[in-house]
Amino acid sequence: MILLHHRTSSFRTTLTLGLVVAVSVLPGIARACPFCSAVSLTFSQEIEQSAAAVVAQLVTPPPASALSPVADGPLPKGIFQVAQVLKGAEFVEQQAVGEMTQIEAILLEDKPVGSLFLLLGIEPPQLIWSSPIAINQRVVDYLLKLPALPVSGPDRLAFFQEHLEDPDAILARDAYDEFAVAPYDDVRGLKDRMDAAKLLGWIRDPNVQANRRRLYATMLGVCGTEEDAAAIATILGDHSGDEINPDVRTGLDALIACYVTLRGGEGLDLVDRLFLERSERDVPFTETYAAVMALRFLGEESEIVPRERVLASLRLLLAEPKLADLVIADLARWQDWSVIDTLATLFAEAGTDNIFVREPVVNYLRACPLPEAAEALARCEAIDPEAVRRAATLAGFAGGFAPPSSAAAAADSASSAAPAADSASSAAAADSASSAADEDLVSQVPPVLADTDATDDTPAIDPSMPSVAVADAAAATDGAAAAETRSSATNTAGETPEPPIAWGRWLIWAAIVVAVGLLARVAMRPRAGVTQS
Repeated sequence: MILLHHRTSSFRTTLTLGLVVAVSVLPGIARACPFCSAVSLTFSQEIEQSAAAVVAQLVTPPPASALSPVADGPLPKGIFQVAQVLKGAEFVEQQAVGEMTQIEAILLEDKPVGSLFLLLGIEPPQLIWSSPIAINQRVVDYLLKLPALPVSGPDRLAFFQEHLEDPDAILARDAYDEFAVAPYDDVRGLKDRMDAAKLLGWIRDPNVQANRRRLYATMLGVCGTEEDAAAIATILGDHSGDEINPDVRTGLDALIACYVTLRGGEGLDLVDRLFLERSERDVPFTETYAAVMALRFLGEESEIVPRERVLASLRLLLAEPKLADLVIADLARWQDWSVIDTLATLFAEAGTDNIFVREPVVNYLRACPLPEAAEALARCEAIDPEAVRRAATLAGFAGGFAPPSSAAAAADSASSAAPAADSASSAAAADSASSAADEDLVSQVPPVLADTDATDDTPAIDPSMPSVAVADAAAATDGAAAAETRSSATNTAGETPEPPIAWGRWLIWAAIVVAVGLLARVAMRPRAGVTQS
């Protein structure tokens, strides 16, 4: 399958390039629920973004002939009588005709007269109305309570918690979306008001959607007990003889994080055995990747498990050459410099089935301030100079950080500056120089902040603040691409660019889309002389 392998590798590199550039351009994002993703805008967000919002009754539906899939002419419209104004009364009143305030809006569904709808208007004073959203009286009562809620915090989530898995699908969806966009600290602040038994029941229900199961597992990790941990262990695969419905194991990353959060560091022993130690059993890649995602959460958000224990689990995948690229960037991001020799060996022994591991190895060695890393990088460049050059090129797109050779040089200088000094003072000098080199590297990271405020009150991430920025960029890239292609993570190298101005960002994005599209076409095109076997 020579052609297939070539296409996969080329597309993998192309996808990595696009993701690297995206990571470098996007501003910092506030941390929300770690395993959740909102299905749509919440009602609060939609109303906030609108100039006017009303609850209205349908008084004149469009003719049935206009709703036919083969109907000609303009889009069908209905006429609605305003029943309650939720926002923008001054704009709605301008559309009043006598004592009646009616709105004409596109309506693409057949609804009886008297049906309730939520309509959102923009661009005052002559409002343009959105497509009506069908609601009922329970939803109306719900909408009327939203303005009185706190803007954020556990007290806000306490209201929406009462509507999780609500019989009304509209309310259940909106409640989930509110949790999905809420800062994780707000979710933790709700701990004393959560119902662990109810959460576990939803997790065990095979009819619950996977994204909602992730939320409930995250919440259970906050409020659960040892008994709940045992129940989650059974779902993970620590079977007691009962058959587990596979649908209950969707959202596996959040379930793993929940279990370890409840059990502490010793919970990782089960995770290692079931998902990361692959030498004696065939573990599906999706399950191993879910475990890696859970470990990333535990390393970043949880103080229950020591980070060194998390790193020990991540290092298990270095024994799997085809999967090592999943974790190399994480090791660099958390400054685990204990695997320099292991990674240098991976680079040297990489074959056609894991050649993609070489770029993340180079990124790791570039990020490492130790002199041993500089020596290993030199050996790698002698083996495959193209891989080292390619990693540097991609890293330049990722943010334009300066090459870490200065860090290695500083460590070398510290180790050789005073050959007559005793070992303790030499070590201190090396540590000082290494720290100075790290600070020098971080100082070259240009600040990239949002042009507008975040949608919640969680502060945006400022990349100019001290951090191991090189490895952070690599980890973000690696985590996004690995789920589909286990794409190699990229680090940062090259000259420090000027921060893009606001309007220039759109030009950059346009260039990215065009470049990635062209590269993808080239990558997927068969080359002359290459045939399938």
